[in-house]
Amino acid sequence: MLEYSFVSMDVKRRREGFYLDEDYRDIIRERAADGWEFVQAISFEQHTNPRIDLVFSRKGEIQ
Repeated sequence: MLEYSFVSMDVKRRREGFYLDEDYRDIIRERAADGWEFVQAISFEQHTNPRIDLVFSRKGEIQ
């Protein structure tokens, strides 16, 4: 059975465009070191509070 984890990253708006406060690559590396596999990034840039959700999975224990 797969276990999922989500990390939300706030997206900031500037005149030049969008940017992230944190480097998504560092978060992916940290999670990978804990056994998580990066699955997908989901963009919510058009929401009131824009963000990007990083989705991770790993094999979990069968309950």
